[in-house]
Amino acid sequence: MKIPAANRSFFLFLFPLFFVFHGFVRNARFIRVTDCLVLTGAYFLAALILYLLFYALLRNSINAALVASFVMAFYLFFGFIHDPLRKHSIFLHRYSILLPVFLGLTVLLTLYLRKKAPFTRLSLYLNLLFLLSILYDGATLTWQSLQSRSPRFSTVAVFSEGQPACDTCAKPDIYLLVFDEYTGSRTLRDVYHYDNHGLDSFLEAQGFHIQGKSRSNYWFTSFSMASMLNMSYLNGISHPQALTSDDYTNVWEPLRKSEVVNSLIAKGYDIVNLSPFDLPGHPSTVSQPFIATNTKLITYHTLADYLERDFGYVLQRFIPRASKLGNVYKTNETVISRTIQASSLHPARPRFIYMHVALPHSPFLFDSSLHRRSPEATNVDFRLKDYLDYLPYTNLQAKQLITAIKGNSGGKAVILFMSDHGVRAWHDVSDFSYFFNNQNAVYFPDRGYSCLYDSISNVNQFRVVFNKLFRSNLPLLRDSTIFLQDSE
Repeated sequence: MKIPAANRSFFLFLFPLFFVFHGFVRNARFIRVTDCLVLTGAYFLAALILYLLFYALLRNSINAALVASFVMAFYLFFGFIHDPLRKHSIFLHRYSILLPVFLGLTVLLTLYLRKKAPFTRLSLYLNLLFLLSILYDGATLTWQSLQSRSPRFSTVAVFSEGQPACDTCAKPDIYLLVFDEYTGSRTLRDVYHYDNHGLDSFLEAQGFHIQGKSRSNYWFTSFSMASMLNMSYLNGISHPQALTSDDYTNVWEPLRKSEVVNSLIAKGYDIVNLSPFDLPGHPSTVSQPFIATNTKLITYHTLADYLERDFGYVLQRFIPRASKLGNVYKTNETVISRTIQASSLHPARPRFIYMHVALPHSPFLFDSSLHRRSPEATNVDFRLKDYLDYLPYTNLQAKQLITAIKGNSGGKAVILFMSDHGVRAWHDVSDFSYFFNNQNAVYFPDRGYSCLYDSISNVNQFRVVFNKLFRSNLPLLRDSTIFLQDSE
């Protein structure tokens, strides 16, 4: 099919190319090139369809491309329009107003351009603007690739090299089971008046040692896990009370250079990564809808992402597994299943299995009677009651998982049943320190727990484990909590 005079309006295709390429340059360390090509192809197809639609109405290639670009700009930068309006409580941020206003503007623009001659100068300007912008980003990417710059966030020491060898040490499989946002039983009892004795009794009967006053060092997932998996605090957080989107991106670098993983690899361990984070030599195979990874770092502010976040429950009603809520359920189910499957294998080399699930993190998909909640009931603002009602389902999954691992391993694997931080029930407590109290229960095959202490924080978790298993003689750090807050 011949496309009418599309070659005059390169900006229509340069625009989405610039959008993806600019996002890639900003996050080049964390995005796969092949995924960017797929995303660019999808945007090219959308731009072509819009162009043909408006050309049929306007019979003018340049003006058709202008209207199509207007629609693409609204779609790609929707979040930058919606968020300021919402932040300042301007009523226009409501979808019921903003989308009709946009539709009306598109109609008015189409009617206006229908009576106008082609805007050739504007077309030339846009062609040059996007072309020069792409070239500038290309130069930036080239310059970045030639720099041997240190990562924004660093850790205080390197452990993977120079550790004393222990040829006589046993090397059991190590399971790190992270249940996201699971508050410690102490806070559940004392602050939220919830009795979690059933889980604690199960863990104790299985031979676990519970650290009741355990704390995370950070209360945001990526920061907490980066610290835990490097056995160090994070240096380089310039404004802890005003985190930016770049901070959330840069914290992925220490995760990809995890000292825990590198140390275990040096000791002959294989790595099984069932988390949403890339680990050294082992990229993530799990997609968590609430953690921006790969091309989500580019598309996070697009209209589609906002509609999915705010109205995913509507899709859940008709196509459960295609919605974000359905994806969370499916991901949790798949990750737990793959962890159990891994525990049934008995390879020659020891393994470190890191599993991370969004439990009891929202969305709260089940009620206290283990019944699946309706999409409408699930897609509501955070309520502490819903979180507490989700714990019986979460505990059931944890019990089945731990029972399977212990059974399949014959009780010979080390199991760390933990959370990255506690629940952030903003309106239910006045002391934010409770948000750091996390779930922390450890199983050692020899039941020797003298190395553990009740108030341990995540930064020291693997220091203790390494000292016990491998006689690493790592000094313990001071157990501190760092209060982080977003800039907006």
